[in-house]
Amino acid sequence: MINSNKKTPLYEVHLDFGAKIVDYHNFLMPLQYSSIIHEHKNVRNNAGLFDISHMGEIAIMGKGATEFVQRIITNDVSNLPNYKAAYTPICDDEGGIIDDIVVFKYNPEKYMLVVNCANTNKDNKWINKFKTNNVNINNLSDQISLLAVQGPKSEDIIRLVFGEECTTLSRFQFMEITVGEMQLTVSRTGYTGEDGFEIFVNNSHCVDLWNILLEKGKDTGLEPAGLGARNTLRLEAGYLLYGNDIDDSITPLEANLGWTVKFNKSDFIGKDSLLRLKKYGLKRMFVAFKLLDKGIPRTNNGIIYHNNVIGKVTSGTFSPTLEIGIGFGYVLKHIAEHKSRVSIRIRDTDFPAKIVNTPFITKKGS
Repeated sequence: MINSNKKTPLYEVHLDFGAKIVDYHNFLMPLQYSSIIHEHKNVRNNAGLFDISHMGEIAIMGKGATEFVQRIITNDVSNLPNYKAAYTPICDDEGGIIDDIVVFKYNPEKYMLVVNCANTNKDNKWINKFKTNNVNINNLSDQISLLAVQGPKSEDIIRLVFGEECTTLSRFQFMEITVGEMQLTVSRTGYTGEDGFEIFVNNSHCVDLWNILLEKGKDTGLEPAGLGARNTLRLEAGYLLYGNDIDDSITPLEANLGWTVKFNKSDFIGKDSLLRLKKYGLKRMFVAFKLLDKGIPRTNNGIIYHNNVIGKVTSGTFSPTLEIGIGFGYVLKHIAEHKSRVSIRIRDTDFPAKIVNTPFITKKGS
């Protein structure tokens, strides 16, 4: 049974901008306003404003907050400075990825987990299984909106709106500020490969903040951007999408996220399974590929090696920056390690492709 569609506080605003609306994990979200390629290039050259209020926010507070967060994530936040964020998977007992999230550490007794919208309820249920008496878990997802300003001119725009203070943030740092009646958390984070900022705001002030950002950023080239551009941007940056590139059947070690698994910290969920996998070796590995000829790879296209299907494309698109097809998938370990030439089967035609390193493009902030 399909749940009724949810809307962010900006739904009517998106309609006023003429956005094409799609159902994205039960949220009615803007796919594009003008064209995906225009919005993509504007983020790469100027700046784009994204409504990402569909993302979930779960607060973890109390004396045992650090110990609790350490147990449920693979990364290590014990020595993370206050007001710093970290990217990490949450794994199940077998090491499968339940979600990939960003942990915001306000202090050792206050954290916020920013989770993928499709997984908010699942994540909340999972982490509550491990709740201890000295921890409070509060799902704030229906109260908080999230806006992202991404692009090389994002710092100029944030300076115009919030003053100099926020521009001193380094990558993955954040701060709390008050602007009029708005209490905001501003972080130098994003999922585009560009320099950028994400701003957490109470739902009641979301529309006002959106309008202020667009007005102040108008002369700098700030324009709204939808989920379509967000997808092509994250692909060019080499960032994974939960549900496509990772899920609970894939471990961080297979997904090229081994750097987020800190085996030297005390016990965490999935540690034993991941240690076994590390000891006995991976059978398959994540790869990124670039087509050598025209053709646009899509999810579930076959990855071909010597006429055999050896994997499937998990994400694929036309790169507006490189003007060629790019994508991700999983193949046998030896093929991945030797960067063997493969082909991508698109509508019964095999297009030659090259296994490459990510990111596909390197920009400031990526």
